[in-house]
Amino acid sequence: MAHDLAHGDAPIGYRFRRMQGRHAGLHSRSALRRVSFYFRSTIEAIANAKLRRMQRELELRGIRPGRLGNE
Repeated sequence: MAHDLAHGDAPIGYRFRRMQGRHAGLHSRSALRRVSFYFRSTIEAIANAKLRRMQRELELRGIRPGRLGNE
């Protein structure tokens, strides 16, 4: 049996079958959502780190800016 599978006698559509119809659309939309979430959270983390770094540098120079909503 293992010898037969090694020579391409696997069942049709066993592993690399294309998704059809609604399933392909759902799969691609959920994959796009995951990628979008990953990029959005990465950009947000970078922006937050940059703001913290800028605030720290300003405080080292003796400048203490008021935060929005806490003034």
